[in-house]
Amino acid sequence: MTSTMKTRLPSPLAPAYPAPAPSRRRWVALSFLTLALAAAPLARAQTMVDTLQTINISNTLDQQSVTGGQAAIDRAKALKAQLEKQQAQAQAEVPAAPGSPVSPVAAPSALPAAALAPAVPLTDAQIVRLNSAKALFAQSKWAQARTIYEELISENYQQPEPHFGLALSLFALSDLTGARFELGQFVALSPASFEGPYNLGIIAVKNKEYDEALKQFTAAAALSGNAAPTARRQVLEALAGEQNRRQDYAALSATLTQALAIDPSDANLRYRLGQAVALSGNGAGALPLLYGALQNDATRAGAALLIADIYAAQNLPDRAVRELDSAAGGQLSGTDRSRLLVRKAQLLQLQNKVPAAAQAAKEAVQADSRSASAASTLAGLLASSGDLKGSLSAWQKAATLEAGNASIFLNLAAVQLALGQNAEARKSAELTLKLADSPAPTPADIATQARAAFVQGVSAYRLKDYLVAAKALAGSAAKQPSAETSLWLGLSAYALKDYPAAIAALSDSVRLGDTLSARLNLGAALLSAGRFAEAEPTLRSVAVEDPKNAAAWYQLGLSRKAQGKDAEAKTAFTSAAKLGLAAAKAELK
Repeated sequence: MTSTMKTRLPSPLAPAYPAPAPSRRRWVALSFLTLALAAAPLARAQTMVDTLQTINISNTLDQQSVTGGQAAIDRAKALKAQLEKQQAQAQAEVPAAPGSPVSPVAAPSALPAAALAPAVPLTDAQIVRLNSAKALFAQSKWAQARTIYEELISENYQQPEPHFGLALSLFALSDLTGARFELGQFVALSPASFEGPYNLGIIAVKNKEYDEALKQFTAAAALSGNAAPTARRQVLEALAGEQNRRQDYAALSATLTQALAIDPSDANLRYRLGQAVALSGNGAGALPLLYGALQNDATRAGAALLIADIYAAQNLPDRAVRELDSAAGGQLSGTDRSRLLVRKAQLLQLQNKVPAAAQAAKEAVQADSRSASAASTLAGLLASSGDLKGSLSAWQKAATLEAGNASIFLNLAAVQLALGQNAEARKSAELTLKLADSPAPTPADIATQARAAFVQGVSAYRLKDYLVAAKALAGSAAKQPSAETSLWLGLSAYALKDYPAAIAALSDSVRLGDTLSARLNLGAALLSAGRFAEAEPTLRSVAVEDPKNAAAWYQLGLSRKAQGKDAEAKTAFTSAAKLGLAAAKAELK
């Protein structure tokens, strides 16, 4: 662009830093909650409850005398044949579509009516074989156990125990479809047993069918009221895991309350309940639980963070800061102390106490020199206070600690751009784009990509690489339109002498956020394109609003001169000359 096009450059991208918004506080607390749930002593998310070993399935086995004889075997074979006939009829009524994919077998809710008749007792010989299958299973000889269980089922289909044993064996052999089917039969034959739905839930989790897992674990919990305490606790832990996955904290609170009733002395469980209650929105209700957790273990930094968040949510930031100070003064690890100080810095920044916030962030870095969060918080606060060099150093430190964090490199690029380190800013922006690339980007990813492309474009423009600048800025504008992005895009197109593209981009800039800079550059682009009549009103508006803008008066004079308005052109040139513009003085000679 010619000297007449020079104008104050748009302000560089303001450095962003992790803001202590409510959503961020919620993410921090959720992270702690997730870790606490994962560390629960009885959480066995990938382990099936073995009914054969933990709970005696009585059903008809304990209510009838177990006798041998051919008569029992004959009755079992007759029942098996009848079931097979009914199943064949049901399949014939609903034929599968040719070529349709086979779906996993769903657990049936009920068996045919004939299957609900009193079960035929196992013979003495069958009981011996059942015990043999159990022993083989315990020795991890799952294929051999499977064979025996299948034989027992073919002889006496209505007995639930072989179905469950077969399900366990198939599960151990990674045959989840077969295990799911057998568990469905077990549920139909022993509907009051919690182990069936619990283990169906385990299979659903392994298949990432989380809605189904929640349904099954909920059913298991409802059936486990009379189970042994350890087994019921295990079921409740599985249910809690799925409720936490979907962030249903009200339901999670209820489940953990039931678990706490089983083991009231479990301090860790009480803490997890406090987390769930707080995340459900009942901060006041969570406080007694969280304070209790701190009294039990003063080094539990997560409890102190949640307490501070609760007071902050009640518009009591000073109380929140004091709670953090109290906890940070205890016997904490450097990592935990740093976490508390980072939160303190964020709360102080919200109160516009930037110097105090920066001091807290510095202490956080000193407490844990390996904390990228502490370094990032300090970097953002230093930038907001105008210490760009200090901010640059802190962002560089954060980048070395967390080399895969796109947000850190974006902020580093922004500070580098603000300091005029254009080559470095361009490199950091390009790295940000690589880190933020995703086949299914989230809105946050798209925003990061747009800002990184903006920094890349501006730095390329300043390095006179106008083609790269135009491409990057066009990409940024497509993802996240803004007046500033369109202004730089227009400047890049003008530098490439692509005046139609420059006019389009600068017109967008005026439309998105009318500024004198955008209008002045739009007027210059219109002049360069020979559209003098269109340029005149645009330039005149700038001169009227900013009468000391020599460039606006000069370009207004050029537009009038090109239209043959010599007297009016002379007036505009005179105004520009009085403001010291040499080119305008030359026009008056």
